[in-house]
Amino acid sequence: MDWAFLAEYLPLYQKAALLTVKIGFLGIAAAIGAGLLCTVIQHYRVPVLRRIVSVYIELSRNTPLLVQLFFLYYGLPKLGIRTDAALCGVAGLAFLGGSYMAEAFRAGIEAIEPIQEESAASLGLTRRQTFQYVLLPQAFSISCLLYTSPSPRDYAAS
Repeated sequence: MDWAFLAEYLPLYQKAALLTVKIGFLGIAAAIGAGLLCTVIQHYRVPVLRRIVSVYIELSRNTPLLVQLFFLYYGLPKLGIRTDAALCGVAGLAFLGGSYMAEAFRAGIEAIEPIQEESAASLGLTRRQTFQYVLLPQAFSISCLLYTSPSPRDYAAS
């Protein structure tokens, strides 16, 4: 084993690891943002945007990430859009992750009993406040594994 070779290229591996973590965090943050936006559009049934979101989710979830990254990196320059590799990586992760996050949040919101929304409306909360303070925290705890303890129904079933 050539230790001099490893010592020479170790700084490059450190830079690559830092760039990978940075791209990962930015991609996840953008995916959560895109997922929340798509979930709001789907939940409140915005007419035209809802169909666009449905097409986006189906397209994104039914194509592999590598194909999406190839399209972003090699296809966009053919359309005259120049980007760097890191931006393509973040966009690819956000595009794919956003659709999965949207479905996870949608499932979490659908798991919440309708009485929660009705109660918030009876207390005078606006739709935005209801979503922000009532639905979203519960959807996060259901769909994002922030709350992982079993529910009382799980104990009753056993």
